[in-house]
Amino acid sequence: MQLRDLFADLPHASAAVVPLELQQLLREDLDASADWERAEALLQRAQDAMPGRLETRIARYKLYAYSNRFEQALALIEEVLASAAQGAGFSADWRSLHSGSAAWHPAEGDVRHYLYTLKAMGFVHLRRGDIDGALAVLEKLRELDPQDQVGGSVVHDIACGLRDDAEA
Repeated sequence: MQLRDLFADLPHASAAVVPLELQQLLREDLDASADWERAEALLQRAQDAMPGRLETRIARYKLYAYSNRFEQALALIEEVLASAAQGAGFSADWRSLHSGSAAWHPAEGDVRHYLYTLKAMGFVHLRRGDIDGALAVLEKLRELDPQDQVGGSVVHDIACGLRDDAEA
């Protein structure tokens, strides 16, 4: 996978609006399993080059979450939630949101990033062993995204199963 694969809407390499240095960066291979530190550095460089793009932060919080660096993942998740909420025009505090807070369907752009990042927050809480925290986030996600556009039901079902096992 190349770094540019994170972005659905970047112009092609031949476009005059993309500086050569950025084109070269976007063509870099991104393989965390082969070289985790290099992948992290590339994502940071991409974020520095395109600070308004959330995709690099999303990729970084996923990198941290899968590496059990939960505090770093959650810090980036909070950043993405705040940025996406600001871009979409609603509160960053997921606890205060409801079905009428935004046009949640179809989930596109910042709204999709927000919903997807709520799912990630639930996943990270689950990985940390915080089942109640995960369920709180994932229940809110179900309220905001009843069509399950970002696939939160999968993580919710896992959390429910773990809760049921813990209660048995």
